Amino acid sequence: MNGEQVRRRLLSRRRTRSRSKRLSASRPSGKLARRESRWFYFFIAPWIIGFVFFGLWPVVASFGLAFSDYDLSSGWPDFIGFDNFAKMTDPVQGPILGKAIRNTLYIALLVIPMQLVFGLALALLLSQRVRGMAVFRTAFYLPTVVTGVASLVVWIWILGSDGLLNQGLEFLGIEGPVWLRDPATVKLGIVIVMVWGGTGGMMLIFLAGLQSLPTELLDAAAVDGAGAARRFWHVKLPLLTPQLFFNLVIGIAGGLGVFTETYVISTDPGSGAPANESLTLIMYIYRQLLQNFQAGYASAVAWVFTATVALLTAVQFWTSRRWVHYEYEN
Repeated sequence: MNGEQVRRRLLSRRRTRSRSKRLSASRPSGKLARRESRWFYFFIAPWIIGFVFFGLWPVVASFGLAFSDYDLSSGWPDFIGFDNFAKMTDPVQGPILGKAIRNTLYIALLVIPMQLVFGLALALLLSQRVRGMAVFRTAFYLPTVVTGVASLVVWIWILGSDGLLNQGLEFLGIEGPVWLRDPATVKLGIVIVMVWGGTGGMMLIFLAGLQSLPTELLDAAAVDGAGAARRFWHVKLPLLTPQLFFNLVIGIAGGLGVFTETYVISTDPGSGAPANESLTLIMYIYRQLLQNFQAGYASAVAWVFTATVALLTAVQFWTSRRWVHYEYEN
């Protein structure tokens, strides 16, 4: 081996050593890495413990209780197979459960379209460049952030027999009903309250979508002679389908899971009064669990409800490929 080869080998070793030193300096040592790992798990441990005990464990336990006979007073659940699911159709529970399902669907089928339409209409109005528009946006969004029970107490007064709404109808010569105490109108009162409280959130999503629309497409449509209505139907609305899809998914889950409104508005909170017309599916589960102490049966109904919502959500995602259009799709 001549001197030149020896010199090259020495230079190569020096480069390798310097590179390894730089890499070792850029990464923490084994002791430091273990210390950082311990601190990481220390700070994340409260969330993990809370999720396991208050999130994951109740889900797993409710699934097991759905196949058991457990009334919150016995020591251990007794496995009974699918008897709790069969109980949903028996002569005792079947009619009441059917009533709760019909009430839930009635409310959801009215609330969801109205929230979508009113939310989009408000977003179109509030997207105009007018002085003081921030005040109007805040006013229309405020019902979404107001505490549910507090706003419901106000609505109970508004929809009372001598409430503000009936006073306005009386001024017009119309005799208003007792909205929340009449079986024929209590669900309509619930619909009014839910539309008032939930439209603001959908409006905000639509408003964000409107503000992100590409102005070049709207300008091109205007240059081509498209009027305001044609620009809305053929340009704005197709580009707003992602926001519409999001609001629809959230709206269906919220509409089918209505509980607070019906619980507070009932004559006897949680009873479904008057005449079970305000009894919804979630309130039915609440009644079976905390009033009748039938934890096994309540868990079975809850899992059927969860599976139904999951199925509806999956169908929405599957069908969204045909009608949801994204701006930068090829």
